[in-house]
Amino acid sequence: MSAKNYRDKKALPLVERLKEVVKNLTIKCVQPMEQSKKLTAKLDGQQKQINRLTDKVMEQSDIIDRLQEKLSDLGRLERHLGREQVQSIVERSKVLEQAERANKRLKRTFEMS
Repeated sequence: MSAKNYRDKKALPLVERLKEVVKNLTIKCVQPMEQSKKLTAKLDGQQKQINRLTDKVMEQSDIIDRLQEKLSDLGRLERHLGREQVQSIVERSKVLEQAERANKRLKRTFEMS
């Protein structure tokens, strides 16, 4: 067999098959890398969301602690002043606040017109 025949019949087909195998393997390697990048980006987004929600939970926990302290203070007031007196003070305060809000609304209405 001559060198030209060997080249045409054996070497070139082998090189072409090797090229095809390398191309297929490259594609198989690139796909998981792209998937990995997408999953990493998704993971980062989820981590940011977790951090944001954790911060929100901590804020809510602080608010709950402050409200529990205020509840304790209200209990102390009720024990010291009596439930009825505390209730009447609260009711008077609510009425005053409603009157102030109504007064502010009236002022705004007059200022606008």
